[in-house]
Amino acid sequence: MSRFRILRVDHSDPVRIGKKNRMLFAIYGIIPTLFILSFNSMTFGGSGYGIRFLISIPLLGLIYYLLLRKMRSTTDNLKTIGELEITQSCLKKRIGDSLSEYSFQMIKELSLIKHIPSTRIRESKNGYFSYILKISFYNRPEETIVVSDRSVDHDHKISIADTVKTLKKLVPFDVITDL
Repeated sequence: MSRFRILRVDHSDPVRIGKKNRMLFAIYGIIPTLFILSFNSMTFGGSGYGIRFLISIPLLGLIYYLLLRKMRSTTDNLKTIGELEITQSCLKKRIGDSLSEYSFQMIKELSLIKHIPSTRIRESKNGYFSYILKISFYNRPEETIVVSDRSVDHDHKISIADTVKTLKKLVPFDVITDL
């Protein structure tokens, strides 16, 4: 069906990195409301419209620039270490020279969780740059992989979320999507 990049997160807990970035993204969205409130509250100090505008706009631009730079540095620091290929009969994980193949009969549950929001339109189809894919096996320990949203093949048109939704219809095990 599709192949996706496996990403390396330079942190012991990739879930924590995702939560931190989603919080920064929420702050990024709340800033315009805070800007309007602070702009209107300056009228009590007796300052003129021009002075308020000259103070507020550069400050708002600086805050937006610093937040966007921080969020993009997280996505830029993710390195590709391999590929995950999802076929109609198995999952193939290729990291370096190692190739692991998991047939669908070995898998008990597959879950897809949002990880890092995208900051550019071309990075994502569903609004997230990367997802965490958890694979639970019957006879092995659980495996957690951070995968990119866009496929390597198909000219980056297929997202991991669409592939997992399609996979949900085909496989005998539980597929959980937190989208």
